[in-house]
Amino acid sequence: MYLRSLFLQNFRNSDERDFTFSPKINLICGPNAQGKTTLLEAIYFMMLGRSFRTPQQSDMIKVGGSSFCIESLFNKYGIDQKLRIIADSKSKKIIHNSTVLNNTSNLIGLIQGILMTPDDVNLIKSSPSGRRQFIDFFIAQMDPLYVHHLSRYAKAMRQRNYLLKQKKLSTIDIWEHEMAQAAGYIIKKRKQALLHLIPPSQQFYAYLTEEREQLNIKYLTIAENPENEDEIKEFMKMTFQKNRMKEMRLGFTLAGPHKDDLWIGIGDQEARFFASEGQQRSCVIALQIGAWKNLKQNSEDIPLLMIDDVGMSLDQNRKTKLLQQLSDLGQVFLTTTDSNLLDFYEGEKKIIRL
Repeated sequence: MYLRSLFLQNFRNSDERDFTFSPKINLICGPNAQGKTTLLEAIYFMMLGRSFRTPQQSDMIKVGGSSFCIESLFNKYGIDQKLRIIADSKSKKIIHNSTVLNNTSNLIGLIQGILMTPDDVNLIKSSPSGRRQFIDFFIAQMDPLYVHHLSRYAKAMRQRNYLLKQKKLSTIDIWEHEMAQAAGYIIKKRKQALLHLIPPSQQFYAYLTEEREQLNIKYLTIAENPENEDEIKEFMKMTFQKNRMKEMRLGFTLAGPHKDDLWIGIGDQEARFFASEGQQRSCVIALQIGAWKNLKQNSEDIPLLMIDDVGMSLDQNRKTKLLQQLSDLGQVFLTTTDSNLLDFYEGEKKIIRL
């Protein structure tokens, strides 16, 4: 995977901007509030069809405009391709080469990559939803069917919750069956993904800490045997039935993959309670690098890596160790205020000044 160029029109504070990139290191530097993160946001939008900074598309439209356009030229599997997205406040049109994609889910996996931002520390600090989102996006880039089952589960659960609130159980079996079928696939895939994600993440964390600490990750799910899809389906169906009366009083579903979590710790201590800021950020970086390595292993091409405000809250030793690995990580995009950040790096690189 090699992103050749990016064109922005009415995106954030840009009237029109053209960027070309190195196939290796791209250092995006300049003072704060000059659009460094916006460039990564545009690339991320091409990957996922949404921003990592705001849930509102209208926030990305330049003031006074009615829509924005992002267009990228990229090489995948040795073939040059084009992706164009035109979006207003409520909708978007996605064109891959000359084909219009029907929905955003068809976009996921077309341009594969991993993004690191300073806010990623919330993966450790905040609620389980962020940790589920991390593992879900990671899996979705490799398995389009996973997105289908996430959507299937969410739609069925909305219907079940409506029936619970209305205290109408006559058709609830239908929706519980749908939820159980989707839950079997989701939980099994999450378990499998973590089995592959944990070793490279632990290896990179050991490298950052000079093997003084060990990263540990566990998948927390209600399912008793998360490796067996058929058993998960039956277990979830029984759980939904057993919880009906209690959930009818509450009006929502208490158990299922929408409540799963990742336990992230250093040794046997949970990172969100016992780790320092630097340790927490090191955990997140190790997880993201582990995810990148898995994407590379499971793809015929090399995914992108984007790092916003590189090395924030890392001590100098860990930041140097991270930077020294960049030559082995395909096409990399770094934002920084320090244009001399990669003076030590002798490989191919491009500096984009904003």
